[in-house]
Amino acid sequence: MAAVIGWAMMASLAANVSAQPVTVTEITDWSTTPNELVTINDPYLGYYGGVYAGINTLQINNDGNITINNGFCIDPFHWNVPGTLDYDMVSLINAPKSPAPLNAFTATEIEDLWAEYYPSALSSSTAAAGLQIAIWELVSSNAVVNDGLPANMGFSTNSIDYGASADLASLATYDGPAANLIAVTGPGQDFVIAAPDGGETFIMLALTLSALILARPVIIKSATPQLRKAKAIPVNRCSSVQGQAN
Repeated sequence: MAAVIGWAMMASLAANVSAQPVTVTEITDWSTTPNELVTINDPYLGYYGGVYAGINTLQINNDGNITINNGFCIDPFHWNVPGTLDYDMVSLINAPKSPAPLNAFTATEIEDLWAEYYPSALSSSTAAAGLQIAIWELVSSNAVVNDGLPANMGFSTNSIDYGASADLASLATYDGPAANLIAVTGPGQDFVIAAPDGGETFIMLALTLSALILARPVIIKSATPQLRKAKAIPVNRCSSVQGQAN
């Protein structure tokens, strides 16, 4: 009960967290970053073809503090927009934008996937592609189950999934700590990155993410059957389309 009360208090605080304005430049070098080329069918964007599935590289300028960050696409429903763009840094639950906003359950699932598979993704293109595809599966499935996206508009891939199905299946038994993640959301694709270490600017975001970790057993117990199925629906993926999206 104390954990539930603590979570409720932090969740109410999280609702008042203001987005942190940043600029984001997507600088991924797909010839060097861990990735695989997969073929997807993207009815929402009217696209069928190849996309890169793997680690994105983002240059983020937070009021003059410039960092280079590894991230994964959490936005299979928008094209990548090149250049330096105005974004907001937000808690993961507040991204991505329509038509696929997350909920606490799905955000925590992404944090768990990152905790399990990100370390191996740094040196393995197969692991990186599998993690990216698994994230797209969660985002797309959640959009269909909870956000009203027609099932025939979800993503699908005609390629092997590089272990994404096994990654998702592991969530049923994973009981380790969730990764501390945040998101950047803006006019291009939205991305998930590791939360910065320390800093007063991110205290509230950290509280939000900690609240989700504490609440996971409660969320899972109280989740509707439809919500629990979100991670199991083989709806699909997106990412950096060759020469167009990332």
